[in-house]
Amino acid sequence: MNADTIIVGGSVLTVNRTNDIAQAVAVRGNRILAVGTDEEIRALAGEHTKVIDASGCTVMPGLVDAHIHFGMYGMLGKSVINVAYSHAKSIGDILRLIREDAAKKPKGTWIKLQGYDHSKLQEGRHPTVAEIDKAAPDHPVQCTRCCAHMGVYNTQALNIGGIRPEQFAPGEVITDETGALTGLLKETAHMHMSTLVEYTDEEVMEGLSNANNIMLSLGVTSAHEAGCYGAQSFRAMRRAAASGVIQVRLYAMIFDMLGKQSCNELIAHHLSAGTCTGLGDTGYRLGPIKLMLDGSSSGPSSATRRPYSHDPNLKGILVWQPGETEAMVEAAHRAGYQVTAHAVGDQAVEMMVTAIENALAKYPRPDHRHRIEHCALTDPALIERIKNAGIIPISNPAFITINGRDYNRYYGDRVDYMFSMKSYQEAGVITAIGSDSPVTHPDPMHGFYGALTRKDRKNQVTCGEGQKLDILDVVRMHTYNGAYASFEEDIKGSLEPGKLADITVLSEDILLCPPDEIGRVSAKYTMVGGNLCYSKV
Repeated sequence: MNADTIIVGGSVLTVNRTNDIAQAVAVRGNRILAVGTDEEIRALAGEHTKVIDASGCTVMPGLVDAHIHFGMYGMLGKSVINVAYSHAKSIGDILRLIREDAAKKPKGTWIKLQGYDHSKLQEGRHPTVAEIDKAAPDHPVQCTRCCAHMGVYNTQALNIGGIRPEQFAPGEVITDETGALTGLLKETAHMHMSTLVEYTDEEVMEGLSNANNIMLSLGVTSAHEAGCYGAQSFRAMRRAAASGVIQVRLYAMIFDMLGKQSCNELIAHHLSAGTCTGLGDTGYRLGPIKLMLDGSSSGPSSATRRPYSHDPNLKGILVWQPGETEAMVEAAHRAGYQVTAHAVGDQAVEMMVTAIENALAKYPRPDHRHRIEHCALTDPALIERIKNAGIIPISNPAFITINGRDYNRYYGDRVDYMFSMKSYQEAGVITAIGSDSPVTHPDPMHGFYGALTRKDRKNQVTCGEGQKLDILDVVRMHTYNGAYASFEEDIKGSLEPGKLADITVLSEDILLCPPDEIGRVSAKYTMVGGNLCYSKV
């Protein structure tokens, strides 16, 4: 039986049970035919076999991004103005981009921006309602922070939303010393405004296509979609996967970014409709039901058990309360769903662990694989409970890469157990890696850098150094463990005969690359189901 494609001359990281390293891999149809030596694999070549020479570079399973807002990321630079630090280094830059967009659009249409980090802007603060009003007096404006948990709005937008502080929990609608709105909204208030910002079906599809092309260029072949803009996004994802607009395999969490009420309605619909985790095919499948328990690590607005180290009056924002969390987790668990939650601070993490423990005690279920997204702040006792409950934490080491210095300031010695991937490994807890893009850039090497060095790349400050990992451990977390977190380890996540031919070839041998220089590594080829979807050559 001849192979359709063979990849030879590589350092093939199989990520099988014993982490074997081979030289070559053969593909037939959409599956891996064989893995072995160059001689063994060349023997499978026929007259029409395509030969790819890896030239000593790493050949590995296609990378799995286990937590990404795929559609949201794809709209950046398209229907949404990208104001990440690489595009806007000051409030002045942001205001200039708003003015430029306002000049192009009819009055009354939304101007949408995302990606700024106030702590990194030259002014070290958020833009204000007055500044945005001046830049766009005739358009509603939404300027979302990189974490997507908060944003700044102008007066026209606030009037559309009918925003009043008493409508929301304390700390969600920010006012100045006179009681006037500053334009900054957090958590539920910000999500409420997001329900009013409209996207056309064409914009959503354009975003999915854009995200697909970028992810393939980064060697990512599977993505766990952590939430976008409601039912419209689900329809678009399914359509894009079925039509071939996207090749990256999607595992879609039942969650949207439009606020607690909207998300509850979405969850209720799925529970009543009789759908379940795993519905779909290898291109698009339903994932877990997801709750949003607290805020962001860098906001900072995550719910912590004790105050922040830099501000004794701050403990973050808890969006869900224990009783309602336990009720929802139990309902989803009983219905057969995998369940997960955005839980960053240790108060939120503990709340989700308790909810899962209680659901399992009442209704035991083997191999449930319930997850916790981010699961940032833990301690040895929490890790032990996570292990005993069989929970899969989804870690984001790229956050260390960009926020390490801030984390040291916000959390003090708690960073020793922040994204505690080494401790998970030692405890026998399976963790996978997600970029949480557009919060960070989706390049997996940003996460590799954070996991290998535990350094803030810009400032070269170490954050939780004891959690550093070895390269093969990071590879497994970004491949096999990602597949395991979506119940798909039998068909992908390692290079073994019979599995889907999702393969990434890198630009060099990462086993020989110094950890501090891992960022120079890029994808050279990306294959999904035996089809070469990206080639840098």
